Amino acid sequence: MEQINGKTFFREWVNIVTERKKEMLSIWSENKKLTTFVKGSDNSIISELSKKFDLLSYEQDYYSIDTILYKKSDLTPGIKENTFWFRDITVAFEHENSVSSGLYQEVSHLLITNCKLKVLVSYPDYAEKELPYLHEIIKGTRHSKEISEKENFLIIFGYYNHFEWEGYIYNENEWKKITE
Repeated sequence: MEQINGKTFFREWVNIVTERKKEMLSIWSENKKLTTFVKGSDNSIISELSKKFDLLSYEQDYYSIDTILYKKSDLTPGIKENTFWFRDITVAFEHENSVSSGLYQEVSHLLITNCKLKVLVSYPDYAEKELPYLHEIIKGTRHSKEISEKENFLIIFGYYNHFEWEGYIYNENEWKKITE
């Protein structure tokens, strides 16, 4: 099992979506289909990612978190089988097709979620438009220094043209672009 962090998540994300590039591009502008492709189907991108990290995925909204990646030990013990109550979360994942609907909502939601890694995937025109405001939101929290030190807030932006992906990890001073 590979250790999960922002860099390894981003690297595996890019590997999987690149393998499925043709399929993804064919539904890129169809929001519901793209969302189901990313999360919410048996062969979703998230399902593949969870297997890469030897995790399980809960791809239904859980307290409005789009998807949770978890270990079996993250489940509350002694509950009825096939019910999902978590006492810990490994990855909280948000997917937002429309940047104009307000990425601030997704960032704010992730900020109040206690988990090992917070991930947001979206599809803006240009990262430069979104990142300063999103940085300001995180920097204004009482735990921004901890988020920076742990490097546990990842934003992934996807671009249709040239099928490009950019990963950014929160740092107190500025976003750190993943270059590997």
